[in-house]
Amino acid sequence: MLSKAKFLFDRWQADRIFSGKRRNHLMNVIIAIIFILPVAVWANHIQVGTVTFTDQNTTSDYIHLKFNISWDNSWRTSSAPNNWDAAWVFVKWKLHSDTEWKHCTLSTTDLDHTAPSGSTIDATAVGVFIYRNADGTGSVNWSDVKLRWNYGTDGVADDATVDVKVFAIEMVYIPQGPFILYSGESGDLKCNFNSGNTIDSEDETEVELGTITWAMEDYWGGAQTNNGSTGGSADLCGGYPKGYGAIYCMKYEISQGQYADFLNMLTSTQDGNRSIQGEDNYTYFRGTISGSAGSHTASGPNRACNFLQWADGLAYADWAGLRPMTELEYEKICRGPETADTDYAWGSTTISGLETGTGTRYQENSGYDAASSSIDDNCHYDNSGSYNSGGGPYGPVRCGSFATGSTNRQQSGASYYGVMEMSGNLWERCITVAKYCWNSSTWNNETGAGSFDGLHGNGSLSTTGFADVSNWPSPTVTSGQTAFGSSFRGAGWGNPTTDSRLRVSHRDRAANANAIRYGSYGFRAVRTP
Repeated sequence: MLSKAKFLFDRWQADRIFSGKRRNHLMNVIIAIIFILPVAVWANHIQVGTVTFTDQNTTSDYIHLKFNISWDNSWRTSSAPNNWDAAWVFVKWKLHSDTEWKHCTLSTTDLDHTAPSGSTIDATAVGVFIYRNADGTGSVNWSDVKLRWNYGTDGVADDATVDVKVFAIEMVYIPQGPFILYSGESGDLKCNFNSGNTIDSEDETEVELGTITWAMEDYWGGAQTNNGSTGGSADLCGGYPKGYGAIYCMKYEISQGQYADFLNMLTSTQDGNRSIQGEDNYTYFRGTISGSAGSHTASGPNRACNFLQWADGLAYADWAGLRPMTELEYEKICRGPETADTDYAWGSTTISGLETGTGTRYQENSGYDAASSSIDDNCHYDNSGSYNSGGGPYGPVRCGSFATGSTNRQQSGASYYGVMEMSGNLWERCITVAKYCWNSSTWNNETGAGSFDGLHGNGSLSTTGFADVSNWPSPTVTSGQTAFGSSFRGAGWGNPTTDSRLRVSHRDRAANANAIRYGSYGFRAVRTP
């Protein structure tokens, strides 16, 4: 039988952790202590303050985690695009005497958590969304958020000594609604969807076999038949996310700081399969993660994380309680209800590449790429030079580099809903709609994408560090053209203006099964509310 004791959550705990001094005069009996590790600071200034514990209930085996949270450039609007940004917050724990981190099970009842004035919380067992409860813009700084951790569900004793770490990721809410796939363009936009492709429900009949079609103009665009002769959708299951339903999408691509923190939560075996800094030309292409299992750091923590293979992205999504997006969702996130066209993600055909040097918007300061407002750069692409030679950095830049508190959609390079860098910087990885794909020798490769039913990650990975969620396509492949079901959309920093892959409707890599790591490959994840 587990002994009953209280978590220590008063000021004595904080002093002991941060000064190393014990204040024994406060307590006559030494009680089990929760150690709070330094919190994560990711992407555009999202910060979680010091975490403390309160309101332990040893009968129901729960306790509240209390902390402050803040981030910049937040919004909520009841006019177009009728959405808001949010923080996805989740927690990891481990026994202080152990090395294995596990996912905290939170209460699924919204009112079991405390949302500060001006905010609201939507709860799930693996994490919560916290966001504005009324229209507004600007920075948010909320005090005394409380999340209820059902530690008994996780097998933690009342008197256990554990370490806890809170994580937060900036997300954007994409509301339910119809959208158009057809761009009305041919030629430069290869394999783009044909006319008649309006998605106006999540019903399975919406995307029955052959109802979504595209021109067969490239091997890597995918096909309906095993000889590559016909374009069309796969046999998508009823749960396949078609883009009509509401979702949350990561505001930015996974950053190098985020990925380093992810690696530090893994076992040495898991880390061996997920670590990326040993790849050829890693630092040359602006990779900044260093260190070994449990002690990775990123000198450019806010820079988008490149060298992510399909298996890396799926593992991160599973660990964070998120999921991969489909390419239908990619198009919806970029253009919303606007008429599909030849546009980039920011809704126009005007593009301004990143420039470097004094007086330009792109500056680098101790690994943090800061944007000014002197010129209208809005996309990192066409990079044929090296940093400060006039061609831009030879690799990814900071997540959200082009956005400030005063930039508009065109200047910041934002999608219709405010998601950043959906064109350029790093390739987006999605789940294709194609039934068959080419792998350098044959068309007879079923993608398996049609069985993807939108199931979310549960916060844990296989013992070897791979995603283990049912119906996620190719989660364990790491070499060759074997990541069946995956796709590439939106292009990256190395693609020139003449390469229309930067445009939303371009699909000539929409069934590319490349499973390797490369300097222009990134990832971002989504979650259905």
